[in-house]
Amino acid sequence: MVAAPRGERTRPTSAKVREALFAVLEKRVQGARVLDLFAGSGALGLEAISRGAASVVFVESDAAAAMTVRRNAVAVIGDKDRFRIMPITALRALRRLRGVFDIVLVDPPYDRGARDELVTLMQRSLVAPDGMVVVEHRSGEEVALPTSLRVLRSTKYGDTTLTFASVVPTRDTAPQAERIATAQERPRARQQRRRSGQS
Repeated sequence: MVAAPRGERTRPTSAKVREALFAVLEKRVQGARVLDLFAGSGALGLEAISRGAASVVFVESDAAAAMTVRRNAVAVIGDKDRFRIMPITALRALRRLRGVFDIVLVDPPYDRGARDELVTLMQRSLVAPDGMVVVEHRSGEEVALPTSLRVLRSTKYGDTTLTFASVVPTRDTAPQAERIATAQERPRARQQRRRSGQS
């Protein structure tokens, strides 16, 4: 059984929501490199490991919660090469991390969201091209996703909603202004070619 940190500073994901989350991820978890942001007790990352994930990075800024994550990871995973704990803020962790993750689990406090963290996550290309980002949030509230992520599905479980998003292919993420400029340059180029042919 996974121990939960004391106090009200963390909000553990319910067993029902956790089960629903991994029912959607299914085989995607096998061999995956997982990032568990706002880890709390680490229950989501530990569940991923129990379902076949290769490794998990836990990010939790609360000192007491980070210690709980460490105890849980040692008890459940054991192999220290398969997990890493970063007891710092999510933003600081995202600026330090290298490589890519196949699954990113984002469970911030409902009253603050994770807009900046999601933007930084994508700006630093930390999600694999075929990776998935899962955001847990309060039902009835929209998730502010960067344009480089697109929603695959959102599923409500009482007061909690899980939003699953994937990376938008690079060719689809070019800024609109840039695409317009490119389209405007084509007739200019044709005009220049005509002039050069006439001269």
